[in-house]
Amino acid sequence: MGIIDYVGDNSVQIDAIEYEKKLRLNDPKLLLNDERIILAFKGRGGSGRDKRLLTTHRLLIRDKRGMTGKRICYTSVPYDSIGAFSVETAGTFDGDSELNVHARGIGKVSIEFSKTVDVISIFRHLGRALLTGGRVGHATNATMGGMSSPSAGGGGGGGIMGILDVLGTDYAQIDNGAVEMRLRCDPTNVLIEDERVEMAFKCGRDLLLFTSHRVLRIDVKGISGKKGELHVFFETAGNILDRDSELVLFFNLPDSPNMAEGFPRNSRTRMKIDFRSGGSDILAVQRYISDKLLGPDTVAPSRHARNAVPGGGGGASSSLASMAAGIFSFLGDDNRMVDPKQANYQFHSEQPILQGCETVELAFKGRRDMLLFTTKRVVFVDMQGFMGLGKKVSYVSLPYSTITAFSVRSAGSWADKDSELNLWLDFDDVFNPPRESEDDPPPPPIPRNSYLEIDFQKDKVDILVVHRYLSERVMRTDGHNMKPYTNGVPPNLLVPSPPGSMQNLLDWIGDNASAIDPEAVNRKFHEAGILQTDERVAFAFKTGRDSLYLTNKRFFMIDVQGFTGKRKEYMSVPWDSVRVWSVESAGNFDRDMELRLWFKGAWNNKIKQDLRKGKSDIFAIQSFISHFVIGPADGKTALSNAQSYVPPPSGAATKFLGFLNDAHMKDATELTSTLRSSPALLQQDESCEAAFKCGRDMFIISTKRIIIIDKKGITGKSVEYTSYPLSIARAFEIETEGHLLNGAQVKIYADNNAIEQELAKGQNNGVWLMHEMLSNKVLKDPQKEIGAIATQLASLSVAAPKASQSLPSPAAPSYQPYQPLPLAPEYQPHVSASAYQLASAPPEPEPFTFGVKRPLGVEPGNPIRVKHPKTGVMLVVTVPHGCPPGGVFNVTA
Repeated sequence: MGIIDYVGDNSVQIDAIEYEKKLRLNDPKLLLNDERIILAFKGRGGSGRDKRLLTTHRLLIRDKRGMTGKRICYTSVPYDSIGAFSVETAGTFDGDSELNVHARGIGKVSIEFSKTVDVISIFRHLGRALLTGGRVGHATNATMGGMSSPSAGGGGGGGIMGILDVLGTDYAQIDNGAVEMRLRCDPTNVLIEDERVEMAFKCGRDLLLFTSHRVLRIDVKGISGKKGELHVFFETAGNILDRDSELVLFFNLPDSPNMAEGFPRNSRTRMKIDFRSGGSDILAVQRYISDKLLGPDTVAPSRHARNAVPGGGGGASSSLASMAAGIFSFLGDDNRMVDPKQANYQFHSEQPILQGCETVELAFKGRRDMLLFTTKRVVFVDMQGFMGLGKKVSYVSLPYSTITAFSVRSAGSWADKDSELNLWLDFDDVFNPPRESEDDPPPPPIPRNSYLEIDFQKDKVDILVVHRYLSERVMRTDGHNMKPYTNGVPPNLLVPSPPGSMQNLLDWIGDNASAIDPEAVNRKFHEAGILQTDERVAFAFKTGRDSLYLTNKRFFMIDVQGFTGKRKEYMSVPWDSVRVWSVESAGNFDRDMELRLWFKGAWNNKIKQDLRKGKSDIFAIQSFISHFVIGPADGKTALSNAQSYVPPPSGAATKFLGFLNDAHMKDATELTSTLRSSPALLQQDESCEAAFKCGRDMFIISTKRIIIIDKKGITGKSVEYTSYPLSIARAFEIETEGHLLNGAQVKIYADNNAIEQELAKGQNNGVWLMHEMLSNKVLKDPQKEIGAIATQLASLSVAAPKASQSLPSPAAPSYQPYQPLPLAPEYQPHVSASAYQLASAPPEPEPFTFGVKRPLGVEPGNPIRVKHPKTGVMLVVTVPHGCPPGGVFNVTA
């Protein structure tokens, strides 16, 4: 086995305590003061140069490079960035075991171990670290005990078959209590202390568990079954429930990209589970997953719901088959908006898919399908089979937290009869379709569920109602939290828009030049019901036929499409979804400046917009975006002794390598003063921690972000300033300098890309400076992903509360004519950039009485819209009884 481990670079376990002492002596700046090594492994069967370490804060890989090993690469994968992990035990004829970690930014990290390594101990440690907050905690005696040395069993793989002895041979739901008891008793117990098995399923020799903390899959391999693989997933984005006993879970997990035709780009995005007919209560599974993703149900299911018959001949499958008929009578022939109250009753009683505390607020029905917007999610009801006459029904649930951007698109002219809703989602479900013949070029990838287009029949759906609703549910409120499901959207948002309101708005925009008055836009947008009541436009621009707006909540763009321009798209990107942005000044021969945004998503998640030179202050725009994307971040220094880091003198070698675009260190204190005024890039509580100049460009790490300053063109007058918030830093690595001209390097893995910078020879202190900053910012005080689902869900239960404890379900809002709410006080960012501060709200006008003529065809008691003769605000008033046709009645407002 020794030669196999050496050739295969299999790691063996070494004493963690002794190696930690040695590491702190040789690399004193590597570990944090309160960081401890829990498990340590050495490559090539113990004869190699490389180490793999599991600490209290991260997975740390120490890789020596080059013939002499002077060049050392340290890769840090914080536990907060890991979305899934798996271990594979050794088999009878397989001499090694394996750990696979899927982390945001860096993707898949694999480590192979010798057969003597107890990989179950590694599995337990990662479970504690990732599921119970061990990532920022301390190693307890219980954690250290039992993990510092390999198990007596030598490998931890023999127990995989032991825990399956009590299981049957067919795929079906099994007793979760018996499985948990057997796992607890087995030496290779993979559960953590407070973890419970809540649902269990078996397929052949494999086991699928839904626990209080995660989805756990045990995959038995090989003829003997001694080789096994344990997978853990705990970043679930959404799910599909199919009434033919099929469940598809979507995981927002990183993996090595696959460009092969006929395969998904990310093999870890989907998990498809086929249940045995009659052997599983899939409605219970759906309720369980809803509790985990959407929050626990606080209301018992409807007493009239046709629940599955446990143990009956057909079970849940037969029950759902009988329920399918009820939905067909509810569906119509065309795609239009329907009464949400009726849909709310249907999917709580006839089809008990929704939680008891969940309410349908908007509902649409097509020829055979339905689309529901509830207080917690978007639900697609897909009637499958020929003409929708089959019994197969698919339910797709998308929590609002998975929607990163959205747009509505009006119908065009002539043959275009559909309006559209477009949703950008935050998980990678892109598929590479195969070519039809070998002579054809490779077809372009398709987004599948990473990007959804929903068609509405022209003139049957008010797309501005959909836009207003999604703005209320997807846009974040104070504290970067989504609107609580217990708070229904204001009823005035779900009423029809004023006739011609959007066309009037576009006609008004078309009469303006390249810059638009934000105050005038505010009035027009609120009249049309485009913005939320407390939302204000800070910047407004017109570019050709299109226009874009920066508000205190989103980046909003109106894109005029088609030859006639009748088709228009209204796209919203909430600031909480923005990950990277850049502004670029105009050059000598370039008339336009540019703004670029990258938002969270896996499909077409980049926006590029040209701005007219001399009409836009790009640094005011940059400061505005910074305020909302990174403003709340901690601006304190992450360095223990910043004064000790002084840029080394620039010798001949340093100047030469700087000419070759290898960066040399600059004075960060001086640069901080410069970037607060000329140009004004930094926030008031933000300072530069490290700065490196490479040729004409600069690489800067501040207390809040990474800034790349890129000079372009012959003259260098065109400059691009790109900002990467430290909150998107998922993993990082540094590489010390080697012999000859090999300088140090730093690489930071973000959500969608990697930021890499090579340093000039003699800058080794600089790379350790950046390592200290990133360690303290990313490891010690991790900036949580906004809207991330908590993994500590041990208290949740599948069972719903008793009927006596149920709370009344809120009534769905009625569908009435549109009535805008009063405008909130004008928004003012808490920064000093006066270029985009908005004026305070004017004083309330005195009440004014004016006459209104009753329109022909409007009966008394019905509402009409009128314009206030003094303020210009659109009002909704009711025609009083007794007013004759053409008569005049008084209104005071």
